[in-house]
Amino acid sequence: PSSGQGRPRSMSDPNLSVGIDNHGLLHVNGPEGWVGAYSPNSRQLRIHRFLEKRNHRVWVKKVKYDVRKNLADSRLRVKGRFVKKDEMLMRELMS
Repeated sequence: PSSGQGRPRSMSDPNLSVGIDNHGLLHVNGPEGWVGAYSPNSRQLRIHRFLEKRNHRVWVKKVKYDVRKNLADSRLRVKGRFVKKDEMLMRELMS
């Protein structure tokens, strides 16, 4: 793949020098101005795509099935977990 495209680059690209240091870490060196294995244009495209995806994340929880929600709300819970009535009685007797 050519540089400047949003696609991952191959580690066998002749523009890159790949090596392992004394600590076993992989180092990727490219031409001047490159960050790791990415040209400035390619990196800019990747960052732009990341920011677009981040802006479209949905943080509000949406209930798909009201029936399931109502059933879950009516069940017994201990510390947020569902329990059976038998388990609830055993917990009360133990404490």
